[in-house]
Amino acid sequence: MQFEIVERDETWVAGLPVRSPRRALRKLRDRDLEAAWATVLHQDLGGPLACSYTDYSTELGTFNTQVVGYECTSFDQVTRGHIISRLPAGTYARFSSLGNFPQIMTDLWTQIAYAEEHNQIKRTYSGDLECYPHAYKIDLYLAVAAR
Repeated sequence: MQFEIVERDETWVAGLPVRSPRRALRKLRDRDLEAAWATVLHQDLGGPLACSYTDYSTELGTFNTQVVGYECTSFDQVTRGHIISRLPAGTYARFSSLGNFPQIMTDLWTQIAYAEEHNQIKRTYSGDLECYPHAYKIDLYLAVAAR
């Protein structure tokens, strides 16, 4: 499995929040998440599609807040009714996958599980980011400890 260690600037993602343990529990389908995407995709967006994962619940090891939406660089780009999540500048492991849903997500998380199990990365859980360069590709940036 391949991934790349990259340095990223602070990133803002605006959109609709979904608080859920489902992704962390390896379940890909989530009605709340699908409803958020359906809403966001029918609105005017201020930037390229993206998702952030923040507010991890370390005591439970499962819950996080996912903001479904788009990258933005200013408040002027934020659609009325959307919230903003802020991902800090830092070191990230970039994993990429090509394909169709849900297999594309399974492939990504298989790569991530392998990297974690083989101590290739140590996640910091300070915030993660999904970017969608096109309809069949996901770049997932996981915050990791610098080596």
